[in-house]
Amino acid sequence: MKKVFTTLLGIIGVTSIMAQDIHFTMYDAMPITTNPATAGIFNGDVRGVINYRNQWASVGSPYKTYSLMIDGGLFKNKWKNGYIGTGLNVYRDVAGATNFGTTKISLALSSVVYLSEKSSGAVGLLGSWAQNSINPNGLEWDSQFNGQFFDAAAGSNETITFESNNYFDFSAGVLWTHGTGAKTLSSHDEFAMKAGAAFYHVTRPSREVEFGDLDKLYSKLAFHVESHIGLANTKLALRPKFIAYLQGPARQFSGGMLFRYMLREESKYTGIFKEMAISFGGYYRFGDAFAPSVEFEIASFAIGFAYDMNVSDLTAATSGNGGPEIFLRMINPNPFTYGKGTRSSARFR
Repeated sequence: MKKVFTTLLGIIGVTSIMAQDIHFTMYDAMPITTNPATAGIFNGDVRGVINYRNQWASVGSPYKTYSLMIDGGLFKNKWKNGYIGTGLNVYRDVAGATNFGTTKISLALSSVVYLSEKSSGAVGLLGSWAQNSINPNGLEWDSQFNGQFFDAAAGSNETITFESNNYFDFSAGVLWTHGTGAKTLSSHDEFAMKAGAAFYHVTRPSREVEFGDLDKLYSKLAFHVESHIGLANTKLALRPKFIAYLQGPARQFSGGMLFRYMLREESKYTGIFKEMAISFGGYYRFGDAFAPSVEFEIASFAIGFAYDMNVSDLTAATSGNGGPEIFLRMINPNPFTYGKGTRSSARFR
């Protein structure tokens, strides 16, 4: 029964993945996968992030996602009315017993315009190349059961032919940001907010992996908002966030709240001591999973970890175990001090 369940889960998983995109619990750590207009919008000149996600390992072959993102701003603090954001995102996603895989390379370009001393707007475009692949050797067929045991060397007697598929994809997004710096060096009452919308898979590319035009990728709408709220005269800040994905018949709504505590401030004059902060809290995907998370920041570096605990009907098979996710991030120069007193002072990483 376990093999039957695993095989069914693999088939269902392949169908689901073909119809929908990958997702991250800590989606705000990989912003280009949420909205191409976010490219280059952060405190600093260059940002690099790597992310690894492992899901549902407790019920069979896990879903594994590896992702790399690099972005930056051109002419930041040089152009009077804005700057250009650029970004690269590469991910590899492998799922189920068939190792159904998607490799995708995306290039983002955004135009950021200063609307006022405290607000800016951005429009972004994303062009992508992707390849789907599948390995049917992991499937098990009735003809491979010899009456006593399963024989993997026996022929399947199946004539289905799976082939890799390449396609191009295009997406677009808009973003609004607003931020105010702290009133004094020690008040820590800075405020930042950004909200945006994106439209992915404009041309609905085909993702066929077998004969015929079996599947087209649904277009996807994404709506997101997040904020950083520094509590005056304390070392604590609130970081609420929310995102909604609408893709074909699928709906996903996620919310999160992180509490950020400043462990050590940047030395004001020598710069010898680097600012350190820790954030803790969690994310909740409605009807699916709750994920406690923690993030540690020191100067230009940050590491974050979350663990999905399944709360859907799949709990019967997973025992509540979803899977871990981890990201590593580096921003140059130090985002704690970059552009203090300017439009870039909002604490978005």
